[in-house]
Amino acid sequence: MSPLSGSLIRESPRIMGVINLTTDSFSDGGHLFSGNKVDLSKALRKVEKLINEGADILDFGAESTRPGYTEIPSQVQIDRMIPILEQIKDEDIMISVDSRDYKVLYEASKFGMKFINDVSKNISQKKLKLAKEKELFICTTHHGNKTKKTSNILLDVDNFFQAKEKSYLSKGINIKQCFFDPGFGYGKTPLENIFMMTNINFFKKENRKILTGTSRKKSFADFFKDTSKTKLSASLLSGIICALGGSNIIRSHEVKHLREELEKLGIYER
Repeated sequence: MSPLSGSLIRESPRIMGVINLTTDSFSDGGHLFSGNKVDLSKALRKVEKLINEGADILDFGAESTRPGYTEIPSQVQIDRMIPILEQIKDEDIMISVDSRDYKVLYEASKFGMKFINDVSKNISQKKLKLAKEKELFICTTHHGNKTKKTSNILLDVDNFFQAKEKSYLSKGINIKQCFFDPGFGYGKTPLENIFMMTNINFFKKENRKILTGTSRKKSFADFFKDTSKTKLSASLLSGIICALGGSNIIRSHEVKHLREELEKLGIYER
């Protein structure tokens, strides 16, 4: 069955659980390592935990996407990730890969990856071809520019999304494959991040599908006055607001808590 006929094409938001196979991610880098290598047993326990907590999608990343990240060679990313994907490829769970690297995405597509979560602003022709040929979902992220003032961040993001939609359609990409991420924290001021969070519905034009990732980000911790290490309250509140605004996928480190809160509000069902 084509992945495009799967459960991502629906009204209820889906929860994307985060699995960082990194040493330098801003919130949980190194947690799945023993020494300088990913511990397969730890990683598989994390997978099982997130599935049991209610994750609809698992998002694997072997290179940090934080500002000032250290670039990780393709083969190192592959060595960190593929043994895990090989173990879970037959599980009833959507597998996403958070990578800018075509080689990593290509290898992951052999082991059950159905969702490309590429945070680079411009997705290469090779990646689009891979998505088209294998009918993969693909998410495009907006990047702002803190040194260049914008009069309206919502219009800037929306115009970027429209241009990408037009470009992808011209390249034969099925619009059902496309998700768009406003890019919280990517070249945005704290105020712009909050403004986008409270206006997700502005981006929901022509049934456009939106992915949001506010979990554990400083702008929201500051806004909600959450000084805890995990930023749990800020992550949940921002995730809930995005869901109420119409976000189709909520990327979160707090799967269980987010699912429970969305269920209480009557806006989530498996």
